[in-house]
Amino acid sequence: MLDHLIMELISEERHRIPGQHGFLLAVAALMDMRYPFTVGHSIRVARYAKDIAGEMGLDPEFRETLEFAGRVHDIGKVGISRACLLKQGELTLDEMKEIQKHPILSYDIIMDVPGLENVAKIVLYHHERIDGHGYPHGLIGEAIPLGSRILCVADSFDAMTSERSYKRAMKVETALHELEQKAGTQFDPGIVQAFIATFRRPNPNCLCTAYTDPYVRNGQEQDDIRSK
Repeated sequence: MLDHLIMELISEERHRIPGQHGFLLAVAALMDMRYPFTVGHSIRVARYAKDIAGEMGLDPEFRETLEFAGRVHDIGKVGISRACLLKQGELTLDEMKEIQKHPILSYDIIMDVPGLENVAKIVLYHHERIDGHGYPHGLIGEAIPLGSRILCVADSFDAMTSERSYKRAMKVETALHELEQKAGTQFDPGIVQAFIATFRRPNPNCLCTAYTDPYVRNGQEQDDIRSK
């Protein structure tokens, strides 16, 4: 029922609804609600990305654009098979190819809204890797837009520290170590450094906490994590 509602909204109502930015946010929130593993994912990714951009000294307008991109980055998954998204075992090559379509589907949906061209571009490339082994186009290094490189780190961290149908959530420190280990191959090293600096800085207004980590979620050992 939820899938049908989302598809109907996107295909029939999108161009008639005033305030199309808000419409996309609503659809993105519905997307997160499709599966118990992704509730809150897009909001966390958006805030992580915005905080990274702030740490890097990027201008406020870019930070707002990046935050919006984080909120809607997975909207294209409405066009991906539920069987693929919920599969517990290893994906086949064909299933992997289907899932890898979602940045393009997200781009197509967002590009239909006037004024969101920059958001669409960020979302399109957020699964590229700086070593050229990402998707959908295998871009290398700085050929990947800066916003996409930032969103890649934010999205990857939240995915690592979240429960999914196919894996358990990583502990915060394990995920941070993973980012450091893959800096220079999957991730932009400067962006990884900025994220870790932001994450460890005590800031009561910052959402850079891994809510799926039981210690952080329950308010335990948070200061210890950030001070290491």
